[in-house]
Amino acid sequence: MNKLKILQELLLLLIFVVLNSGCERDPVNDSLNSMKENAPIDMKKQIEIAQEMWQNGKVDREPILISADLTKAEGTEDIYIGLITFDEDTDVIGIGIKEEYINPNNLKTTLTEEYPAFVYRMSPDVDELRLCPVQIRNDSQRKSNQQWEEYIKGEGIDVSTLKNTIRWRQTLPPVWVSIPDPNHTHVQVYIYDKAGNKSKPIKLEDYLTNRI
Repeated sequence: MNKLKILQELLLLLIFVVLNSGCERDPVNDSLNSMKENAPIDMKKQIEIAQEMWQNGKVDREPILISADLTKAEGTEDIYIGLITFDEDTDVIGIGIKEEYINPNNLKTTLTEEYPAFVYRMSPDVDELRLCPVQIRNDSQRKSNQQWEEYIKGEGIDVSTLKNTIRWRQTLPPVWVSIPDPNHTHVQVYIYDKAGNKSKPIKLEDYLTNRI
């Protein structure tokens, strides 16, 4: 699924809503419907769950991860996980990466790491496309708990500058992820919020133009 196309559609929808502000519209539901039109089956199911939660008359605390793609920024070597998220109380704070490895003897091991990458960039938008910079795990790289603890405390950085996207990317500690391989490495992603609520893990789709 081309997330750039989805983002463009969301921006066009926002413009339409502004121009027609005199009408009673639901921009969140309109946005979800727009995404659902050309979405694959798994993504469509997540969108429908989000719509049910949005229309049930209460604020649901559990976030939903609609899609997660491993991709490269066009014209650069920067790699991201593109996330389309839905969270009614808008307090998504991080991303969880769950990897399952299958060795030649068909033995399975798992690794789960959580990264509070959005601790300074929680968004007021209920539904949003987020780009989380990542680095490819090609050996035994692991999350540095010390680096992330220092980041959360704001040690050595001016937290007020992290609303700037470039500054945020420059100061973010490494987020490690393996390239999915159907025969050897299964990767799932989830999001979690400030209260510890977690979304259902979904498969990470690999849309890297070139293998690392």
